[in-house]
Amino acid sequence: MNKKLILLFLSLFYCSTLFAQQGIFDEANTLFENGELNEAMALYRFIESEAQVSGALFLNMGITAVQLDSLGLAKYYFLKAQDFETTAQQANEALEFVNSQFSRQSAILPKLPWDRAVDWINDEITAFGLFLIGFLITIAGLTLLYLGWFDKLPLKKTSPYLITLIITGSALAGLAFYADYVNQRYDEAVLISNSQRVLQQPEPESTLVSIAYEGYDLTVDQWKSEEHDNWLYIRLGNGQFGWMRNEGVKIF
Repeated sequence: MNKKLILLFLSLFYCSTLFAQQGIFDEANTLFENGELNEAMALYRFIESEAQVSGALFLNMGITAVQLDSLGLAKYYFLKAQDFETTAQQANEALEFVNSQFSRQSAILPKLPWDRAVDWINDEITAFGLFLIGFLITIAGLTLLYLGWFDKLPLKKTSPYLITLIITGSALAGLAFYADYVNQRYDEAVLISNSQRVLQQPEPESTLVSIAYEGYDLTVDQWKSEEHDNWLYIRLGNGQFGWMRNEGVKIF
């Protein structure tokens, strides 16, 4: 185990967010310090199951997973810790360490600008927020247009601007619906098992597309995956699509 990683996060055991399950959290930290890693992880998972989560909890779970030599699982918990402002920086540093330890690295295609824009919408302003902005712009344009029809505004001079407002608002609302569609249909995941075969069809004897290894980033098509029990339709970081068994895949 990398000693720098332990020293970097050890203080989090003593300055974490207060939990309703604080006594259990403290007990889990003590077990970790005493080297009883499986017992500590079991208590951390109990706290998680009770929805008493924080960045510190997920960081601790990630560190414990590293100690248990489960790097894929550690990556999963560090990714979850990234979502908390108080632990985002530490989680990023931990992810750099974990990613450097995988024996096989996945080729990752850069996201297209459109995909990055949709991710930004869902992460920052949310689809509902964008829809509300588009709706208000559209209503403002329609209201001014109606005023022009009743001779309250010089319609000939302002109509190009009003139409621009209506088109812009409608386009933003449409983009919001698409962003929500993507958010509902697709989930990010990480493979925590040693390897998994990616197949053309959800059948064990189907043609092999590729092999995914521990720590690979996956995108899961939830709607298509619902068509077949115990199978996931996924996209690999290199852009390949296929089916894999759902064992050893952690979705976040």
